[in-house]
Amino acid sequence: MTGQGDFATHRRDGEDVVKVLDVQNAAAIPFTMVAHHIDASRMNVYLSRLRAAGVTLPPGLSVEHTRPLAVRHLWVAGPVLLDYARVDPSRFVDAVIEIAGWVRALDSADARVDSNLANFCLAEDRVVLVDVLPPLIPSMRPKPSNLFDVLFTALCFDTTVILDALIGYAARALLTSGISLAGRRVEDLAHQVPQEFAPLAETSFPASWFQARAMLALRGLAGEIEPASVQEFFTPTSVRAFRDISETERADRIQQVAQTVKELRPT
Repeated sequence: MTGQGDFATHRRDGEDVVKVLDVQNAAAIPFTMVAHHIDASRMNVYLSRLRAAGVTLPPGLSVEHTRPLAVRHLWVAGPVLLDYARVDPSRFVDAVIEIAGWVRALDSADARVDSNLANFCLAEDRVVLVDVLPPLIPSMRPKPSNLFDVLFTALCFDTTVILDALIGYAARALLTSGISLAGRRVEDLAHQVPQEFAPLAETSFPASWFQARAMLALRGLAGEIEPASVQEFFTPTSVRAFRDISETERADRIQQVAQTVKELRPT
């Protein structure tokens, strides 16, 4: 997961919550630098684009201040959507499909939503995006300075990667929930995957990683492969794990995973 919610500190203020972009988070530095150029007007435009795409935002959401960037909204009690995979898998699938629709609707807009399912809640049975920091604005996409940045910015801004990541995360959550899911619901989830495997020459390493993660997690959910095989691929392609290794190790990891992905692709 991108862990977008990790990039903001939260403070309750009565019935509200105030969220401030965490300028101390090392992974958020490129986004923090961009955020210095975002005033209240631009942030409000970003939020309006999310709403225009059908994204449900928390009630009372407003810009609190911009140095550092902060927002305020009514506290949303939840439940957190990710937890719902263990409570009501079918409702969880419906929610993920709705989010996938938002991602597609935003493809031509100057706004994105994060694929981290922990950033969404169910409030009165409505899917609500509760974390909007940092704002994901494609026209202000930070320039990557290392391989982690390449992976992370693709995960934040490339629609196909976002969709693959979303479905992969959702399928793995269902796979580890211990609750069976009807076959047609697995198919409903699989239909959200944007494409079959593209030729290696046409695929960036972030795209190939998240395509493969989605494919394997869906196969695991369908009972075609063991859950352990899914986890064996998710572990080396973890965004957090990739962040925490050296640049040399990242380059080696990319080569290792590329070989694994090549073996997974149909011949």
